Amino acid sequence: MKRFISLLMALLVIPIASAVPTEIEMHWMGSGDFETHFNFDDDSETHFWTGGNDISGELYATDSNDNPYTYGVDTNEIKVRSHVENGGYIEYVFRKTDNYEPMYGEAGQESYTYISTSDTGDFAWRSWSNYAQLRNSNYGWQNDNQIEATGEHYIYHHFYIDDSYDEGATLEVMAEGSTSITDMCEDHWGSSYKFGKGCGCYTNANVYIDGSGTFELNAWAENEIVTDTGIHITGNPHYIVYADFDDEFEFENFALEGN
Repeated sequence: MKRFISLLMALLVIPIASAVPTEIEMHWMGSGDFETHFNFDDDSETHFWTGGNDISGELYATDSNDNPYTYGVDTNEIKVRSHVENGGYIEYVFRKTDNYEPMYGEAGQESYTYISTSDTGDFAWRSWSNYAQLRNSNYGWQNDNQIEATGEHYIYHHFYIDDSYDEGATLEVMAEGSTSITDMCEDHWGSSYKFGKGCGCYTNANVYIDGSGTFELNAWAENEIVTDTGIHITGNPHYIVYADFDDEFEFENFALEGN
């Protein structure tokens, strides 16, 4: 069977002055596979893949070329919405590759999401980075239901603050039915991170699954983990929530922070 994908791309590159941003806008619709990759002057990088019988979406990338405080690291932003129907996958990674190390430590922070489904899948996300931080701030872009799937599906998401993957948090769902994950904000500062909260926004972090399957949340930190549900663990902690369910599952607030 012939596979077809149509792609519309608008590319604006105007390097007139260092303060003029580089902006890229992409739209896709059709069947087959689509991928795109960005390296923002070695400050951050983004990789995105999707494929299936019926796929559509949009992606906006901005390198501000602003070099705040002449630290040698620009402000970057990615905004993406992606949809698949009748089976498919969505995969996204945003990785911070440079930091102003004398004050803010090493880079290597990473946001990653993968969705595989026999039916529908949806992903809406915004990542932002500068000389000190990586933020996933979805407020104003999509406040709720950033990660969704129906049918037989697998969802994995992580937010790590070091390239050795020692500190951070993960969400994992394997289910048949429908899953909706709201994870409005995540951020980090130095060796501390917030998962499901942060960015100066109200907390909006929940999971609703109608169907059968498994859910797992993991978090690791060097010193302590504090959850919004009142759990406090110290001493190189590992926090885990696991559920095996036949009908439905609900986690009203999974937000936590670690350092």
